[in-house]
Amino acid sequence: MEVRWDDGLEPKITDIKAEVNNGQVTLNFKWPNELEHIYIYKQNILKEEIIDWEKPYRKYTKDEYASFGGFKDTGLANAMSKYTLCPYIQGDLKSYIVCYKDGSNEIEVIGQQIQIRYTIKEKKKLFSSRKVIQMQIFTDSPIPKSYLCYVKKRGSIPVGLEDGMRFQFISDFIAGDNSLPEIEVDKDEYIRIYLTEEVPYKEAYRIIKS
Repeated sequence: MEVRWDDGLEPKITDIKAEVNNGQVTLNFKWPNELEHIYIYKQNILKEEIIDWEKPYRKYTKDEYASFGGFKDTGLANAMSKYTLCPYIQGDLKSYIVCYKDGSNEIEVIGQQIQIRYTIKEKKKLFSSRKVIQMQIFTDSPIPKSYLCYVKKRGSIPVGLEDGMRFQFISDFIAGDNSLPEIEVDKDEYIRIYLTEEVPYKEAYRIIKS
């Protein structure tokens, strides 16, 4: 499929808006009167997928848009998806799609958040000022070690990344259960786990202490 960059002369899709409800995303936008077809491309942003212009996610017509009240996608399994809407132009000699350098034909949508659940178990040692901490992390998807850290604070529970001494994890996290090596801390020290600044789309993740 030939791709041409918008030169200001082709029909232009504008005012793209997205609404997510019960796992379904609805895209609404201004459909140019002279345009009959568009190509819709979909990327998983967190996996840094590249668009294959030969394989649109959907080919969509003006009649479908009018019948369904927009473009509806029930396959919103990705935590963060990008939709790219391209006018499809049928010329006398060649057909092509139009893209915009300013990204005005793109929209990012948050789908199902990646759930990160963690537990912290304490084992107190007899006749000692120390205790043993066992952390366990469960995640829906593989996560780089740089995305999470734990914060240790003396005297009270830390309430954020900067509320104590921060420690990095040494290994990436697999999807599913991750049991971490035990560590020792003082009896009056407390630990919590947080997302770090390294996470590119924090809104795509939800971290929960069990």
